[in-house]
Amino acid sequence: MARRCFVGIDLGGTNIKGGVVDEDRKVLSRVSIPTEASKGPDHVIKLMADLVGRAIKEAGLSPKGIDAVGIGSPGSMSHTQGIIIKPPNLPGWKNVPLRDRIKELTGLPTTLENDANAAAWGEYWAGAGRGTRHMVMFTLGTGVGGGIITDGRLLRGHFDNGAELGHMIVQPGGRLCGCGQKGCLEAYASASYTGRRAQEAVEAGEPSVLRETFERTGQITSEDVVKAANNGDTLAGRVWDETCFYLAVACVNMQHATNPERILLAGGMTGACNALLDPIRRHAAEMTWKAADDLPEIIFATLGNDAGFIGAAGAAWLARQEGEI
Repeated sequence: MARRCFVGIDLGGTNIKGGVVDEDRKVLSRVSIPTEASKGPDHVIKLMADLVGRAIKEAGLSPKGIDAVGIGSPGSMSHTQGIIIKPPNLPGWKNVPLRDRIKELTGLPTTLENDANAAAWGEYWAGAGRGTRHMVMFTLGTGVGGGIITDGRLLRGHFDNGAELGHMIVQPGGRLCGCGQKGCLEAYASASYTGRRAQEAVEAGEPSVLRETFERTGQITSEDVVKAANNGDTLAGRVWDETCFYLAVACVNMQHATNPERILLAGGMTGACNALLDPIRRHAAEMTWKAADDLPEIIFATLGNDAGFIGAAGAAWLARQEGEI
């Protein structure tokens, strides 16, 4: 019996990544092209369809050898309807029926998934979450995203907006987040807000080696913060520890909300390595309850930048398994 193969597409504001993955989780091809988002949805959708064909060809297959296509897309969307509602980094996109457009252009069954959900499913299906049934992943970059797998199923929720982990409230009445809420995890633990909090402290007059960085470049990044913290800077150490503390709060919240076996950390901030992981584990262990020994294992994800398209391919595999497409 021929192996079943799936195309995964990871749609980003800058690049579209894709590839073919077989049912044994083996990556058969990888393709990446510029999104050219400024040219509008019709142009980008044509690029995505072309990428599907290219990925299939580079895998040494024909369209007949592909079972289905999965798309991971940013922004608000409806998995059920296959519609992109209004992604912030794709100008001109509003209520775009992306799933059906790709299906029409490729002639292949297609499913649409939130990009953070797709990445989480990729780690569950083929990465650091493999072998579990209950898993949570936080993606830590410019913002904070994530995905939740419970009993082997993605949590989407009634409105298809479940697992917006960056917008759980970790500090009621706290900092204003870009989403309009106050006190979101993203406003305390993302790369952009970590740098911003350090910059505000420097601008307020607190002494730090980061002042020189700010005066030279006009900004402070999370990379600057962790580097200074590792070198013993007091302000940077405090800001970085606060970031790790709030991520630990989120992990303990997930412990009690979904009781996962494993929590994965992914995204650019994981480049801090143990400077990120060790304090999160320490804070989580200090604040968790003592009624049961069920604090999840907290580890790094392993698929890196491939998680999105591998997870999108895995979402296509899942949709076919469940007879959804």
